[in-house]
Amino acid sequence: MSTVQNETATNPYAGLGFNTAKAGAAAKGEDSLNQQDFLMLLTTQLKNQDPLKPLDSTQFVTQLAQFSQVSGVQEMNASLAALTAGMKSSAVLDGAALVGRYVLLEGDGATLAADSPIVGGVTTPTGATSITVNVRNEGGELVRSMQVTPTEGTTLFSWDGVANDGSQAPAGKYRLDATATVAGASEAADTLVADLVSSVSIDSSTFSLSLNTAGSGPVTLADVRQVF
Repeated sequence: MSTVQNETATNPYAGLGFNTAKAGAAAKGEDSLNQQDFLMLLTTQLKNQDPLKPLDSTQFVTQLAQFSQVSGVQEMNASLAALTAGMKSSAVLDGAALVGRYVLLEGDGATLAADSPIVGGVTTPTGATSITVNVRNEGGELVRSMQVTPTEGTTLFSWDGVANDGSQAPAGKYRLDATATVAGASEAADTLVADLVSSVSIDSSTFSLSLNTAGSGPVTLADVRQVF
């Protein structure tokens, strides 16, 4: 009996069902209090307060509000962690679906292979009635000039390597430029080039996806104008 009395004298929470060992560990940063423990502390404060100097009830309301905020932040952090994991999984699936596909990217450099044509596009100016695509070699000499019919948004084209004189152009790197006729006047138009996605990379910190292409190197999804 004396043992219980001594413990009560030094520890006002003894015999009330509160885990004092856990509270001590929490004070040392070895554990954390849950909502039930916090409410037990408030109940113990009420039971052990001085009747002549009762505690201010406003303080309890403030403490409860603060604890609710902390509890809410912890739940939000857990939800964000789950959301982040889900975003990473989604990025992996999105990237895997693009491997082996062709993407249309802004640029004017293209490579003609012996067994496949150059596929590209032109950003169609509003009101364009015709578009001319020029293919030039690395020295800037015109190899082929093609007329394509404008389509809304993006006008696609392909070049099989046949030059203006009917000869077969050698495999290698070429440059593209385009002009559009709008209201009877010519204006430059942006060119696009199709490239093959060979693999994808994911940034572990931002979960951003990089597409590794055969000709253009790493590009982001924001660079992609169209997927074939």
